[in-house]
Amino acid sequence: MDDDKKTEEAPAAASSDGKSNIVKWVIVFLILLIFVGIEVGIAVFFVGKLKEPDAAAISAEMAAKARQDSINKQTAMGATMASPIEITVNIYGEEGRYLKCGVQLEYDATDEQLGTELEARRARIKDIIIDIMSSKSLSDLMSNDGKKAIRDQIVAAVNNILPEDVGGKPLGKVLRSYFDSFVMQ
Repeated sequence: MDDDKKTEEAPAAASSDGKSNIVKWVIVFLILLIFVGIEVGIAVFFVGKLKEPDAAAISAEMAAKARQDSINKQTAMGATMASPIEITVNIYGEEGRYLKCGVQLEYDATDEQLGTELEARRARIKDIIIDIMSSKSLSDLMSNDGKKAIRDQIVAAVNNILPEDVGGKPLGKVLRSYFDSFVMQ
C-alpha cells in the first residue's frame, strides 16, 4: 500500500512541480515585459519632451528673426545721391502733356565708391531715366503698380551700366529708386 501511495504522490508532485515551473517562468516573463514596457514608455516620453521644446524654440527664434529682418528692411536707410536727378519728358501718346519728376537712387551706405561712381555717371543715368519715363503711357504713370514697375526698371537699368568692381573692390549695386517729385501737366 505504501508503494501505491508513493506512485500516486509522485505523479501529482511531478505535475505540480511542472506547473509551478511554468507559472514561475510566466511570472518572470511578465515582470520582464512590464520593465521593458516601462522603459519604452519613459524613453518615448522623454524623447518627445526633448524634441518638442527644441522645435518650438527654433520656430519661435525663426519667427522673431523674420520679424526683425522685416522691421530692418522697412526702417533701413541707405545712402542717396547728393541731389535727385530732375527730368522733364513728354508723356507717351498724350499731345501737349508732360511729366516733371525727380528721381533719387539709394544704395548701401558702406559702398562709398558707389556714390562717387553714380555721380560720375550722372549724365548717363539721367539719359536712361529719360528713355524709361518718356516710353510710359499716362495709365502707367497714374497707377501705383505702374510707378513701382518704373522704379524697379530704373534700378535694373542703372545697375546694368555699373561695373562689377573698381580698383579690385566690389562696387555694389543700387538698391532702390524713389520719386522725389512727380508732377504731370
